[in-house]
Amino acid sequence: MKIATVIVTYNGMKWIDQCLKSLVGQSEIIIVDNNSSDNTINFIKDTYPDIKLFAQNENIGFGKANNIGISHALKNDADFIFLLNQDTVIEKDTVVKLQEVATANTDFGIISPIHSNGDSTSLDLSFLYYINNGCPDFISDSVLGKKKKAIYPLKMVNAAAWFLPKKTFEIVGGFDPLFFLYGEDDNFCQRVLYHNLKIGITPSTVIKHDSGNNYKVDFPKGSKDYYNKFLNRIKVKFADVNSQDFRKINKLKRHFLKEALLSVVKFKFNEFRINTTKYKLVDKKSLENSVSQNKQVGKKYLV
Repeated sequence: MKIATVIVTYNGMKWIDQCLKSLVGQSEIIIVDNNSSDNTINFIKDTYPDIKLFAQNENIGFGKANNIGISHALKNDADFIFLLNQDTVIEKDTVVKLQEVATANTDFGIISPIHSNGDSTSLDLSFLYYINNGCPDFISDSVLGKKKKAIYPLKMVNAAAWFLPKKTFEIVGGFDPLFFLYGEDDNFCQRVLYHNLKIGITPSTVIKHDSGNNYKVDFPKGSKDYYNKFLNRIKVKFADVNSQDFRKINKLKRHFLKEALLSVVKFKFNEFRINTTKYKLVDKKSLENSVSQNKQVGKKYLV
């Protein structure tokens, strides 16, 4: 069985050597670099010349970059694709263990190892959030010292280390280009479940994830990061193929328009600008198109 690991890099010199050292010899490696401005590209070329590297001329985002690597892997007959973040370190037998679990559980479209933080002192905070909210059996078995199952189903796990059979991409497609950074893994999981595949975590192997996830950060109102975070949340909610929320987009836009008008009456002109911007950012057509396309079976977004 052929396994290809796809890694998206962006200014990854802090992590990439440790990541690749832990991975070399376990699978074929494909790297898509999002126009790093540090030495990431030259380092990979000089130190790991056998790795297939796709260097981009601009930062095309996490999902689109992954789609390039996934497409190359599928064209070269990969049976499984391991999507791995640049800020991770895996165990020496991680890939073979993930393959064993995936081969024995063919109804799963995504399988993830356990994620610790970068120094293995605790679970990664994002991973902990998802198991706290969707995987009580794993928590109970771990705390009570019970024999752990090979795999535990849940509805969502962050995409730091996803092991996927090729059929997942043949049914679900690649990452939706509606998302640039953050939210693309939520959207992909929604689609996996819609197409009757399962998502699971396996305690058979643990990866270190030196994550700098900013999902709890409150950005200054009106800043670029503030609007990006707002828009990602809108996309995750209203582009969910499992819900009918996209039908409520007009109501949401009317809400922001009303709030903008009220702000003028109250002489709160900064609030007026914020709500007007939100009104303009919510694009009903793109959200509806995303839902419609993602309900279809096929290798969409992949070439």
